[in-house]
Amino acid sequence: MKLLIIAGLILAVAFSGCLGSDDDVVDEPDNNTTAEATHFYKNVTVEDNDTVVKFELTSNPSTGYGWTATANKTGILNETVNNVATPDMVGAPGVHTFSYKAQAAGTVELNFKYERSFENNTTLEDLTYVIQVYQNNTVEILSVTSPTGNLLPLSKNVTLENNSTAVKMMFTENPTTGYTWNISMTPSDVLNISKDHFDTPATDLVGAAGVHTWQFESLKAGNVSLVFNHNRSFEDNSTTEIVVFGLKTNTDKTIEIRSISLDTVTNVQ
Repeated sequence: MKLLIIAGLILAVAFSGCLGSDDDVVDEPDNNTTAEATHFYKNVTVEDNDTVVKFELTSNPSTGYGWTATANKTGILNETVNNVATPDMVGAPGVHTFSYKAQAAGTVELNFKYERSFENNTTLEDLTYVIQVYQNNTVEILSVTSPTGNLLPLSKNVTLENNSTAVKMMFTENPTTGYTWNISMTPSDVLNISKDHFDTPATDLVGAAGVHTWQFESLKAGNVSLVFNHNRSFEDNSTTEIVVFGLKTNTDKTIEIRSISLDTVTNVQ
């Protein structure tokens, strides 16, 4: 699912290994951005004998938008790559790559915002990853969260539960639109779905979105690809987003999040 996604994205705002914070959150992004601004691509992987976590985020400097990253703690991860690869075609999107190598044991939150640094209220995406670094310098992705945004209103909250023996995934869903999340697993015998529940919104507003929660527990050791497809099951070519999690289950029933990729295919209304 690599790399077809267009994004009206990025004035490459570099940040140093000493990361600060930016709590500006937006209501209304710039109305001058094109529909292409909603096409994001994200790929997050654990590499180099599990000691490095790499983030690849679609970006487009020609729009004035760029990714900034902040960490809530220093000294746990060391930034080794912060680079924007731009294509030869003028105005085409490229990929902003961030890599972090484990430096010390601990838990750290990495937050990525896609916005125009020179304008207020322009955030198009806000992602927070919780990363655990162990004593042997191996890295594990514990969770990823994304608040509901204006151009990408598909919130995701993914966490490891019960001493990492279960993984819980909560996605915003609005069945009144005909769109729902449909899941598939390959192979199908590594995880068991222990919970599949939709909570209606706590509001009387017609058309408000609720939250769909799944919980998965391991059946046996192995690797599994868990795919979430947001579409109208009764309509061809209706996919708006595909999220793929690469999970590893161990012999002690613990689960690890090894990779996350997100492909936003069309403009979400």
